Amino acid sequence: MRWQQGVIFFCMPALFAIGGCSGQDVIPERLEGQVDRDLRFVEVKDNPEAHRGKLMLAGGKVLGAKRLNEGTRLEILQYPLSDDLVPETRGERSRGRFVAVDMGGKNVVDPAVLQKEDEEEKLVTVVGEVLGTTTVKIDQVEQQVPKLAIKHITVWDRDQLRPYYGYRAPYAWGYGPYYGRGLYW
Repeated sequence: MRWQQGVIFFCMPALFAIGGCSGQDVIPERLEGQVDRDLRFVEVKDNPEAHRGKLMLAGGKVLGAKRLNEGTRLEILQYPLSDDLVPETRGERSRGRFVAVDMGGKNVVDPAVLQKEDEEEKLVTVVGEVLGTTTVKIDQVEQQVPKLAIKHITVWDRDQLRPYYGYRAPYAWGYGPYYGRGLYW
């Protein structure tokens, strides 16, 4: 009887790790099989027309959000995504900007949610369909950047993006980042 309790005690963290690793639905179940996880931002930036219509993951800092007649337009400074699909801004180099549009306003409730608070930019991860390119103005220079149609967006809360070492109940044992929950629609 005592050995059975020991087995249960040692197996429970493994069961929680297997069942609860995702923590948050950055890629909703309805889009899971459609997202090309191997498609990188640099590939889309170099040749957006070759990837038109594909669903990809992209993330970064929101530089601006505007509500327009056709939907909400986000200008995002791209950063690579971690294994947890959170933009890694520390120690990583951005590969440029992209524009994500929410046509019809189904995914971005209000651009104010994405505005800076206390000089901290909002981090987002976008599941988006490659539409091609669009033009953004950086200072006085116009530049072509990739344009994505938002299929799903995760807005990360910086207060919950903190390093954590040790046990991450109930998810897993060990050392590594713990990201908590973001806001998503």
